[in-house]
Amino acid sequence: MADHSALDAHIARIRQLGNLAAKAAPAVAKEVELEIRSQIAAGTGPDGQPWQPTKAGTTPLRGAARALRVRAIGTVIVATLEGHHALHDQGRARGGVRRQVLPSAKMPHPIARAVERVVTREFKQTMGGTAR
Repeated sequence: MADHSALDAHIARIRQLGNLAAKAAPAVAKEVELEIRSQIAAGTGPDGQPWQPTKAGTTPLRGAARALRVRAIGTVIVATLEGHHALHDQGRARGGVRRQVLPSAKMPHPIARAVERVVTREFKQTMGGTAR
């Protein structure tokens, strides 16, 4: 009788891939948060373009990182801003200058790379590759 234990184990790992997105979502949320915080610290929007300075010529939205919340809800990553920072993100603050913090239409490359890193790591761990 042939030993199929290796094949059976591989099949079991493949079946676990159906849960990959749900399993990776919390770590993806953390990586997305780190990327957005990095962009805030650099004073740039999701597209990499620098924000317009304040009227006084200083870096705007210095406290935006404290207003940022990123979390996984199922397999969806939700990023929100609270308070007046949300108004700046939408261009609805006094003065009408938009200083975008959160991506809107499509996923920017830095955030896509962060998601890819986490999902690739989770895939490799599930399939028996490198561990975390």
